[in-house]
Amino acid sequence: MIELSVHLLTYNSGKHIEETLLSILKQNVDFNYEIVVGDDCSTDNTLEIIKQYSTKHPKLFKIKKNESQLGILRNFKATLDRCSGHYIFDIAGDDLFKSEFALQKMVDILKHDDSLGFVDSGSDKLFVKKNTVKSFYNQETLKLSKEAYLDKILLGQAASIGVCFNKKHLYNFVDFDYYINQGITIEDYPIIVDLAMNTNFERIKESLHIYRVHEASYSQKKSFESHYCLKQQMRQLFDFYTEKYNLNKGLIDTFNSHYYKELLFLTGYFEEKQLGKDTYKMIPNKSIKDYIHFWASQNSLFRKLVSII
Repeated sequence: MIELSVHLLTYNSGKHIEETLLSILKQNVDFNYEIVVGDDCSTDNTLEIIKQYSTKHPKLFKIKKNESQLGILRNFKATLDRCSGHYIFDIAGDDLFKSEFALQKMVDILKHDDSLGFVDSGSDKLFVKKNTVKSFYNQETLKLSKEAYLDKILLGQAASIGVCFNKKHLYNFVDFDYYINQGITIEDYPIIVDLAMNTNFERIKESLHIYRVHEASYSQKKSFESHYCLKQQMRQLFDFYTEKYNLNKGLIDTFNSHYYKELLFLTGYFEEKQLGKDTYKMIPNKSIKDYIHFWASQNSLFRKLVSII
């Protein structure tokens, strides 16, 4: 019986996938697991490397290359549907386990309480370009009270790198079809919100994983259009949750404040003049940073300030 599925999503992960696979294979566990790969049409050597390891461990791997590129949320669901485990650990092809006991620690908690939708845990952040590490970067979030942690999730401010899910709760409470039909491409935010609002959850206050930050990462795309699209999807999802879960005014005001300030930063960074003007008007309590970001959106001379403030 397969207890856990390592849900491995890949796209042009050739530079890092071997290190990711080795960190999975080094996991020290007392249960059976599988590695279910969903490759979203990589054009590099990602699949060649994975197949080399699957030859050595033929009973461990399930590999599929999508016939056409699905995008991250649709690929998540398609790969989830091929998983046999009771529990799901989702990992990207450029992230890795820091601890060889990470999977065991998370599964032990999930097995003792079937009401848990997920277990969250700590991660380090590895900045590839600078070759620097921010150790246990989500430590303060994991230490929050349950109520404050839930607010962080709803605001989209809780990292979801080291999360292990109970698969049946994913199917029971996350309406993948709705999100896909709405054109949502973000996978972590809607999944973690629906589970947090409908199930219990636990946290391991220890760094067990490494999140790799580099220019090819989905969340690190450089164009204004890609950043703006993600912001608009977060706005769309939060508005949906405001109605679905009857969110309180304080939380709504906090989200709006962060949303417009972050959007204003983008307009300054990319010198989007009209959007900068429109966004600036939406911020009631403006800070010095807001003034600088606004002027950066209007004048390229201020753009250098945006990157350091």
